[in-house]
Amino acid sequence: MTAPARLHAHAIRKRFVDGDRTVEVLDGIDVEARPGEFVSVIGPSGCGKSTLFNIIAGLEEADAGEVRVDGTPVDGLDAHTDAFAYMPQQDLLFPWRRVLDNTTLGLEVRGVPRQEARARATALFPRFGLAGFERAYPHTLSGGMRQRAALLRTVVQERPILLLDEPFGALDALTRMEMQEWLAGVSSEFGWTVLLVTHDVREAVLLSDRIVVLTPRPASVAAVIEVPLPRPRRLDAFADLAFVELEARVLHALRHPGGAAASATPIDVDEARAGR
Repeated sequence: MTAPARLHAHAIRKRFVDGDRTVEVLDGIDVEARPGEFVSVIGPSGCGKSTLFNIIAGLEEADAGEVRVDGTPVDGLDAHTDAFAYMPQQDLLFPWRRVLDNTTLGLEVRGVPRQEARARATALFPRFGLAGFERAYPHTLSGGMRQRAALLRTVVQERPILLLDEPFGALDALTRMEMQEWLAGVSSEFGWTVLLVTHDVREAVLLSDRIVVLTPRPASVAAVIEVPLPRPRRLDAFADLAFVELEARVLHALRHPGGAAASATPIDVDEARAGR
């Protein structure tokens, strides 16, 4: 039996008005994620991916549609804050706060006592590769370490759903791949429910259970592509024939959003690996 959706963003529409000009951005988007599922949203640059995220996170208001968590509509900023932990594209670490104090910031804002907040964050430092850097300042960390600290700050809040908006987009290619593999491992280990916005097809296939492909603006859903490969995946999966075929399917859906192949039956992994 399929688990009910933890997150369901239904029929989301958004337009922006600039003087006499109206820009249609989102045209009835549906996205859902079940408990413990990793879902990626990918689409052309400027199609409205981040706008969709901001609506789900409660940072912007949709013109139509609704967001539900565990079947209940999420209304108001407080309700969104209780449901989602949001990590934007930049790490946004405060340079004057030590790493530990950066990771506890969200808990402190919620009123968690400082000692308790520190204890909760410190317990995660080893798994996030940050043990020994609790008292370091952000400028002393590598780009990958800063992103891990930002993600720790996000997950320590223990929200039901993580929203990750291109978290590795600013990293160099090698560090980005290392971080993708690391995230694949920890997200499976902790059983997080994750919605990721990305422009990287390979990243989406490496991390996801399902990929939602958007059309150019005004964005609608071009395809929903299941990724039936076992998780967590490592970087050597890039050479797997089934992985390569899934990449090709996502690329086809991006380049030909009306094509029949975009909605094709999920591939048979065993057959693909056998080269059939």
